[in-house]
Amino acid sequence: MKRACDTEVRPAGQSIANRYSGKTVVAIGAHPDDLEIGIGGTLAKLRQHGAHVVMCVASIPRDYDVRIEEARRGAEVLGCELKILMDGGPQRIEDVKTCDLVGMLDDMIREYKPAAVLTHSKADFHNDHLLIYQACLPTQRLAYFDFFSYHPTNCRPVPIAFHPTAYVDVSDTIDAKMHAITAHASQFGGRGLDTEMYREFAHVQGRMIGVPYAEGLDVQRMVLA
Repeated sequence: MKRACDTEVRPAGQSIANRYSGKTVVAIGAHPDDLEIGIGGTLAKLRQHGAHVVMCVASIPRDYDVRIEEARRGAEVLGCELKILMDGGPQRIEDVKTCDLVGMLDDMIREYKPAAVLTHSKADFHNDHLLIYQACLPTQRLAYFDFFSYHPTNCRPVPIAFHPTAYVDVSDTIDAKMHAITAHASQFGGRGLDTEMYREFAHVQGRMIGVPYAEGLDVQRMVLA
């Protein structure tokens, strides 16, 4: 005899795919590969269910031609639009004045009018990621949109105090996430690093909500009708 919890079905109205279908979602990462690692499965899921997803990469500090091509392939795998915030050649986020960085992000919010923004977390340990998170915070003054942070991204396992307050079931898009990550060959295959830890981590996150694979988010702001 099955228990009620064994047959529980989540209402479609509660899904992130349903919430943003037909709307624009902007995901912001400091560098190429940050978005694929942090929320690749979520972005693929949103796109598959009718959202217009913009993957905004803030900067490419070195190997510009190689990394921008990898970023294009990663975005193509996930079905998303790619935008390079600091375009035109190698640039470092820490070399840009805070007011200028905020201004660039403001312009993007005005252009895309997103229903949701996803970016780095205040729990991150990478200074560039923290600079992007801090610069994203003031954009909330421009419009009413949902605002999420994703798990800190890294190429090797690092202990991090990040505690999701929401989870996205990415069981049906985990393969797209992994394919998009491997598009960044210069960061993984070229350095002898294994990408399977991202699948394993998504599996651990999935156990938190009873699904095969998930990605955790921290809700910074959510607009409820």
